[in-house]
Amino acid sequence: MKLALTGAQIFSGKEFFKTSALLIKDENIVDIVNELNIPDDYQIKKLKGGILSPGFIDIQVNGGGGKLFNNSPDKESLNTIIDAHLHFGTTSIMPTVISDSLSVLQKCTATISEEIHNNKSLLGIHIEGPFFNVKYRGVHQKQYINTINASYLSLFENLNNFPVMLTLAPECISIKQLKNLKSFGFKILAGHTDASFDQLEEAIKYGLDGFTHLFNAMGQISAREPGVVGSAFYFDEAAASIIVDLHHVHPSLIYTAFKQKPKGKLFFVSDSMATINHGEPSFELYDEVVSESNGRIINSEGKLAGSSITQIDAIKNAYQKCNIPLDSAIAMATLYPAEYLGVSNYIGLIKPGHRADLAHFDLDFQVQNVWLAGKQIKEGEI
Repeated sequence: MKLALTGAQIFSGKEFFKTSALLIKDENIVDIVNELNIPDDYQIKKLKGGILSPGFIDIQVNGGGGKLFNNSPDKESLNTIIDAHLHFGTTSIMPTVISDSLSVLQKCTATISEEIHNNKSLLGIHIEGPFFNVKYRGVHQKQYINTINASYLSLFENLNNFPVMLTLAPECISIKQLKNLKSFGFKILAGHTDASFDQLEEAIKYGLDGFTHLFNAMGQISAREPGVVGSAFYFDEAAASIIVDLHHVHPSLIYTAFKQKPKGKLFFVSDSMATINHGEPSFELYDEVVSESNGRIINSEGKLAGSSITQIDAIKNAYQKCNIPLDSAIAMATLYPAEYLGVSNYIGLIKPGHRADLAHFDLDFQVQNVWLAGKQIKEGEI
């Protein structure tokens, strides 16, 4: 099938194209051409305005469609979560398993291993915990916070057929253990941590390459200790994710992070929960009901428990509330997470040869049309 999409501004991941058409053949992108130069053998679909961008990429997704991956780590729930995010233009995700029993972690990784080649939206898995500093555990239950042992290492060394992100507290593991984890090919991020500047400098030297949900669940800046936040600003080579729901981080600090981190080293994650594309405002987490209220998801202690946004919301909030230019905001939900994960060779850009994963949204930031590998998943009015 040959398809030409016209009528919308095209954002490639790096720049905007006006009065242009996007050519797609089967699953892949062919080219961006002037709309007057569409080849005769292409079927034309005209979009009435808006922006056509690469499909969004979210590398921290806890749930969606009423399902939480920890609660039901099976194929059916995984596909429900993926479909909930596809509706909002997120074409690639890293399902996230938070601190839990070893049995739950084993089930989550087994499901990803079974499904990784069956669902084009599935990138791998993000393991958030359980190797955390209890001081910054957040909503992660204390009973599941643990240290690395032979059982975990046995599980991890077999996770070699898909990308794995592991968020941990660097001060809670040894450099030898860090080197071992890095030898598995994992992306290692600091999160739920009170590590010092010196500890983080040492960890980055041996493989730590990112910070999870910057500002949240980590040591803050003080005059004589940069803390985790200050260290994340200092180490240019390390990337950082950030939650832009306007509840986790103040808009001025989101802008500060944007200005401080090098281009491409700050990207959005949703940290989204089961409420995405689901009518119920509450769900069960650790045998406790948590609820959404005015966009905030909180537990009985009043702690934030993930978010109820998707990447299109992050783009909108960043652009409208945080003074981040639109091209940068879109790239922070597409190209930059793809580059961090090492998959920008086939997704995250509108570029010849890349997979035709696309999100089309109007100027009110409502997603109208979605394509995954050239197949239209959602079709709106424009």
